[in-house]
Amino acid sequence: MTVIAASVEKSQITRSITATGSVVAWREIPVSSEAGGLAVTEIAVDEGDVVAKGQILARLSQELTIAGISKQRAAIDELRASLAIARSDAARAHSVSSGVISAQTIEQRETLVKTMEAKLEAAHAQLDEVEARHRQTIIAAPAAGTIASRSVAIGQVIQTGAETFRLIQDNRIEVDARVLESDQLAAAAGQSATIFGPNGKSEQGIVRIVSPIVDPKTRLGTVRIALSGDTHLKPGMFARVEIAVESKLALTVPLKALVWREAKAHVFKVSRDNLVALTEVGIGRGATDNVEVLRGLNAGDRIVTQGAGLLNDGDVVNVKTAFVKGGAVR
Repeated sequence: MTVIAASVEKSQITRSITATGSVVAWREIPVSSEAGGLAVTEIAVDEGDVVAKGQILARLSQELTIAGISKQRAAIDELRASLAIARSDAARAHSVSSGVISAQTIEQRETLVKTMEAKLEAAHAQLDEVEARHRQTIIAAPAAGTIASRSVAIGQVIQTGAETFRLIQDNRIEVDARVLESDQLAAAAGQSATIFGPNGKSEQGIVRIVSPIVDPKTRLGTVRIALSGDTHLKPGMFARVEIAVESKLALTVPLKALVWREAKAHVFKVSRDNLVALTEVGIGRGATDNVEVLRGLNAGDRIVTQGAGLLNDGDVVNVKTAFVKGGAVR
């Protein structure tokens, strides 16, 4: 029988843990209104728009605040005029000859000056307050990112603290993966991960953080995996992840080289005279196309990689030689 045989070499093998989870935003910022009882007059962005820090998202009605500013500025002008008159009266009282104006009158005029100065200072503080309320009619982005949701409409009267937008800060997306408690011990920040989205496409990510706690009810821990900025995944999507937790050099053979006898793994070793010998092997962790061999083989041994299922111990075969590297036949 003609078979394909290959020499076995050591290759890099990676141990991975698998988990499932959801795609989430790295940080979602609720953008609320500090002003209340005002109607929305303009909406400058919509869901999916990318915004910069400080960019205007919406405007509220400004008629009341503008009128309040004008009123307060007029009051300040009036107080300034009154203060000027009070200072002039006090100055005249001090300039006249002693005895013409009583000390009590002079003191009253000096007190009036101080009172008017205090009122003017209070009026300036009230103007600052009105101008601050006016600035609150503009809703701006607190950070750069993407608008995830919008919850206001033109003409809507909003209340203080009501959420108007939700922002994905810096457009950073990650996978909130749930792993078994035993696997969580092997996960660490900085490990590479492969993420498979709902359409089956894969992309690479990096473990950002491993949660320090495990849910006592589900016995699952959380691993957060940061995705690249050009990811096609969206928050809320389901994702499956494979986290590479260990990489080492080990002896590997193709999965198709294995034959099973009495529930034990074997391979057919090929001798120099083309005799095959059924050899039990101990296997470890496997990958897609190959499996780690813990015992039973040495580097350089020739094994049957195709046609092993039809052989018996001691058969003579016609060998076509291939080369095994990294667990793959070449």
